[in-house]
Amino acid sequence: MNIQSKITKALLAALLVIAGIMAYAASTGQLTTLPQNIAGAVAVPFQKLTSAIGNKLEVWSDRNLNIDNIMRENEQLKRELALMRSKQVDYDRMALENKEYKELLGIIDDISQYSTVDANVIGRDGMDKFYSFTIDKGDRHGIGVNDVVMTADGVVGVVVETGPNFARVSTILSPAVSVGCIAGSERDVGIVTGSYDLSENNVCTMHYLPKDTKVKAGDIVSTTGYGSVFPKELIVGTVESVDIDSAGNSKFATIKPAADITDVKIVFVITDFS
Repeated sequence: MNIQSKITKALLAALLVIAGIMAYAASTGQLTTLPQNIAGAVAVPFQKLTSAIGNKLEVWSDRNLNIDNIMRENEQLKRELALMRSKQVDYDRMALENKEYKELLGIIDDISQYSTVDANVIGRDGMDKFYSFTIDKGDRHGIGVNDVVMTADGVVGVVVETGPNFARVSTILSPAVSVGCIAGSERDVGIVTGSYDLSENNVCTMHYLPKDTKVKAGDIVSTTGYGSVFPKELIVGTVESVDIDSAGNSKFATIKPAADITDVKIVFVITDFS
């Protein structure tokens, strides 16, 4: 059987089916609605399909809209949290500064006969083992070289350089700074200075104590007031230990500074004590 014959038979079969449908429709009076029925039979599944697709798209759109809303809300909450944290940091900083300022006011009242300028630490030399730092006041505020720098706890160091709005400070942990001090019940006199080795432990040394000194661990070390740099009776630190020097001629004491040299934030500078 050739291909043409197969096509012919298929067409005849289709015509017979159509003729049968039309005959049935004529006998039941539905011949006029036949095209609509055929169209409906074809359209209904298509409508169901498009309706299902539309519903899916609507659900997908709503879901994406909800995700967008959630993301926007999340970003807003993040911003609010960051703002709250920033305010907390500001509050903590101000509380700390207020505490330090109150302590400074207390010590300033004790030395009210001196002229002082308060200042903030604005920088540190990361390469300096003696923890030198820069403050935000200078020449314009009456600060000069060799002015004494303190916290509420005690002596920190001296000014070594000034500019219009800044000053650099070397601390008592540095061998470049020497302070005449007294300690012990006998008020023995010595020189407090720093050294490269001891600075790692945040301590300094009081040299030239008498061999028979009564200075002992726990004694307070304060300035003598001799010379033109340091006023008298400023707290420098506390004696940690006492030893005899290598020559055997005198003793020396290891001193723990009263001020936290490594973490100074707010200081005051004594600009005049004459």
